[in-house]
Amino acid sequence: MKKYLRANGARYAGALVFILISTAFAVVLQFFKGDVLDCAIAGDAAAAVRYAALLVGFILGEVLFYYGYRRMSDRFAVGCLKMLKRDIFAGILRLDWAAYQTQRQGALVAKYTSEADTIRARWFQMLPLFWEIVLKIVFVSAALFALDWRIALVTILLLTTPLYVPKLIEKRLQRAQAAYFKAVEDDLARVNDWLRGFEIIKNFSVERQILARFDSSNGQVMDRLLRDTALGAASQLITTLISYLSYFVVLAAAAGLVLAGEFSAGDFFVAIGMIDQLSYPLISLADIIRQLIAIRPTCAEMERFIGQGADGGAEKPLLRVEKAIRYEHVTFGYTADRPILRGFNFTAEMGKKYLIKGPSGCGKTTAVDLLLRYYDVTAGRITVDGVPLEEYDTTYGAVTVVRQEAVLFRDTLRSNLTMYRDVDDERLIEVLKKVGLERFAHRRALDGIITENGANLSGGEKKRICLARALLRDTDVLILDEPLANLDEDTAGRIEQLLLAIDGKLLLVVSHQFTPERVAAFDGVVDLGRAG
Repeated sequence: MKKYLRANGARYAGALVFILISTAFAVVLQFFKGDVLDCAIAGDAAAAVRYAALLVGFILGEVLFYYGYRRMSDRFAVGCLKMLKRDIFAGILRLDWAAYQTQRQGALVAKYTSEADTIRARWFQMLPLFWEIVLKIVFVSAALFALDWRIALVTILLLTTPLYVPKLIEKRLQRAQAAYFKAVEDDLARVNDWLRGFEIIKNFSVERQILARFDSSNGQVMDRLLRDTALGAASQLITTLISYLSYFVVLAAAAGLVLAGEFSAGDFFVAIGMIDQLSYPLISLADIIRQLIAIRPTCAEMERFIGQGADGGAEKPLLRVEKAIRYEHVTFGYTADRPILRGFNFTAEMGKKYLIKGPSGCGKTTAVDLLLRYYDVTAGRITVDGVPLEEYDTTYGAVTVVRQEAVLFRDTLRSNLTMYRDVDDERLIEVLKKVGLERFAHRRALDGIITENGANLSGGEKKRICLARALLRDTDVLILDEPLANLDEDTAGRIEQLLLAIDGKLLLVVSHQFTPERVAAFDGVVDLGRAG
């Protein structure tokens, strides 16, 4: 978390300067209160008015500088949160596809939302507040020593006792907060699953059953939250009771000095004001320390997550395929005892079209994923122009893949086609016509919004937009994984014609649905079902 503090150091320093001045005003005005009282008792009206005017001026100064402190501390906390959320999202984007697939989306969403916001509330916001309280304690303690060293010593010795309470329950605080975050992650993962299966839930009419499971999951989260807050409440209760007990002891000591004739009424009034200024900050400091202790493991885990791969060496990407890709005696399985591919041999030459077919589960998509470096082969090797594939960190620079599920973002058609790169509208319109989307091939349609997951498009339109996006990227290798899935016969036929019209690339089509009479148009057909 230190880098966020450094990056927002000016705001942090500004907040400390403002609170330093505000605290100085707050302490000095306590003496003016006593002066006003003493002058009033002595019957010196002019002096009482003069001190009252100074008192009002210092109150205004305290309030205005405290406002400045709040503004600067809020800017500091928000600035840190902004950087943290960016780093969290960057950390997610650094995950490779295989690693991403193993992550629960609920856990990733929880890091971006609840964990980040909790770090803001319990770390970034607590740091300026911690120094606000510390400065107030230092100033008030110094003022008490200036008033009477005996009162100062009694006050400091008694009122600092509550600060040890959070340390005594440190491990319980940390365990309670970790359990809460774990429950939040599990709950978000379940909610994501249910929302992804919304149509199934409606189709099977199981809303009540799903809601019952949500109630159970949500109840667990709230139980963990209550345990976390219960520890905080218990800690604060103990510190408050100790503080008030200490307060009355100090009050009795100050009253004793008045009775002994060593304090005037004004001095007693100042002493009580100072003790009030000190007791609440010390109670608050105990709570701040509790929160800083509890959030520390979460901060450490967050730093570990966002640091993954951030300082890695320079990647060696595959940028071109000039001759051929070869699978040589490739064996691979997700578990060692169940290989999906066994001794698989296949050569794909640049500029040609290949169909990889076979029944579900025979390894069609797995063969593609090996080329994308999502996994490494168990035995054998894959080469690109004679170079072993493992020498490259990524093959994205030379390969574009279009999956079975059409993925579209809630954005303009233009942005979905270009993926935020600079591409002339003329080129976009040309490619849209090429894939048979003439009704979108004009500038007004390019500015139209595609709703989430392309809900305002037909299945065929979504598939063709994804194909157009892939063609615009213009890499040497184009992979289409089950491009005909979930399409009606007429739309599937048009997609087949579009694919077979692509030239100048190495085209790999993974499908078990291609029309038999069009299969002959491929330069090669790999039947993994027969090979298995």
